[in-house]
Amino acid sequence: MWNQTDNGETIGTIGSESGEIIKDEEHSKGARLTLEKGGDVAPYSITSGVYGCFFHTTYLSTLEEGLSELDAMKAEISEFFDTETTSDEEHDWIMAFVGRH
Repeated sequence: MWNQTDNGETIGTIGSESGEIIKDEEHSKGARLTLEKGGDVAPYSITSGVYGCFFHTTYLSTLEEGLSELDAMKAEISEFFDTETTSDEEHDWIMAFVGRH
């Protein structure tokens, strides 16, 4: 289940990409997605992570792209948590996720 990180207190603060956080959500099983605007590298960025597995940053041009990508990532990560995987399958999923985003 996805919920706002720190009850929404991170919204409006500066994120890891030096942009303003506009969406910041955590999954109850251990993942976080943070959407920032106005960072150092691109107009929008999403920092994604599954705790203990990986952290990855995706750069985007528009808010619409950012919101669409965020929804896709949420769905993929939720499905990953709902599927039993071996360590090899987990590795393959991470490589595919990072490759797509």
